[in-house]
Amino acid sequence: MQTERAGHTRDHVPFLCPQGHRLEAGRVIVGWSPCTCPPCAGQGRGLRGHRTYLCLTCKDEHVTTMCYLPYHVPSKGSDYRWP
Repeated sequence: MQTERAGHTRDHVPFLCPQGHRLEAGRVIVGWSPCTCPPCAGQGRGLRGHRTYLCLTCKDEHVTTMCYLPYHVPSKGSDYRWP
């Protein structure tokens, strides 16, 4: 989901990881993963990719949980889903 503010498009950040843990300050690592999947293709040059959210509570439990904005959709003919 996106909102327009002063001419800029902003994504809503997730509040919970897929396991239900709160993604709050000190418990999440925000990063970037370049990608050219269909949801990213319409973004400007240098902006094609996903903002990533790594849940540190899951990491403490030895589980890797990563959220992507925009949601990753593999391209047709792609053999894997990882951006």
